[in-house]
Amino acid sequence: MSKKLLRQLTLARCVPYRPYKLTARQLQEKLEEEGIQVSLRTVQRDLEEMSGMGLFDLTSDDRSKPHGWCFERNGLNDFANFMPLGLAMALKTWNDQAADLLPASVLTELTPIIDKATQVINDSQSELAGRWMENVVQLPKPFAGSPEMRRATTIRDALWRGRKFTAEIKRQIKGRTVWLRYEQVNPLGIVGRKDGTMLLCTMSDMDPKIYGIPFEHIKDVELTSRPVTQPREFSTNKLVREKGYQEEAETIHFVGRVTNSGRPLLEDTIPGHNPRLTRYDKQSMMVETDVKDSPEFRRWLTDMAGKVEVLAPESLKTAK
Repeated sequence: MSKKLLRQLTLARCVPYRPYKLTARQLQEKLEEEGIQVSLRTVQRDLEEMSGMGLFDLTSDDRSKPHGWCFERNGLNDFANFMPLGLAMALKTWNDQAADLLPASVLTELTPIIDKATQVINDSQSELAGRWMENVVQLPKPFAGSPEMRRATTIRDALWRGRKFTAEIKRQIKGRTVWLRYEQVNPLGIVGRKDGTMLLCTMSDMDPKIYGIPFEHIKDVELTSRPVTQPREFSTNKLVREKGYQEEAETIHFVGRVTNSGRPLLEDTIPGHNPRLTRYDKQSMMVETDVKDSPEFRRWLTDMAGKVEVLAPESLKTAK
């Protein structure tokens, strides 16, 4: 969902119904309270666009200045009345399976739309839709009031609102596990993994290193008013690729034939556990190792291109 659509949905939620009305300036202030920083002109353009679409039945009272804005009817539900079944299915499936990927404030904004999506599906009496909703099963989630859920919600809201937070973080120092208090945790990204969700962050303005910290290693989270500091050229996807934050790779038993390259291949240069070198023939050696099929191992294979012939496993033989 685009930032513009989210902004306009938030704006629609802030607009009152007749006889009450709010000016564009007042609506701008309400958006800022929701963590959305936009200019007054942007708010005015959004209101004019939403009114011109005719979907919201949004009107302005031009009998006095500044103009006041209000809905003649329930504007957000009026917009939802135009929802096709396909969009309703997508929204309902997303809400059931992945709603925890969004901050709580955004979920609140979208509640009327999700309710309408459910109604559209039920009213459609579609056999395909009914079968989908019955057979796509939602896994159990933690109790909404649990400390774990509140912690995760606060961390996501910090990233969404662009605000630092204070927290206690579990660290390993000289072989000891300790909980340390940090006053300027700077959230930069969130990475979902099978073993849990991880926050990418810096820990203080004095330490530029970006850490990957499991949510379960963070507690007593409290938002501050300090804005997030964005490192230069930071990219979550780039960091995931470089640091290997992806899911734990599968361990494979690699067997290869190393041709005589004019210099010996030392066992300590072979990646993995228990690397072994044995004579294959007069011109080559056989290398065996138990290794994670990781980006680092693939780079080693690439660096050894023309010198290593893959004998096993079969999946590496056909990999490009």
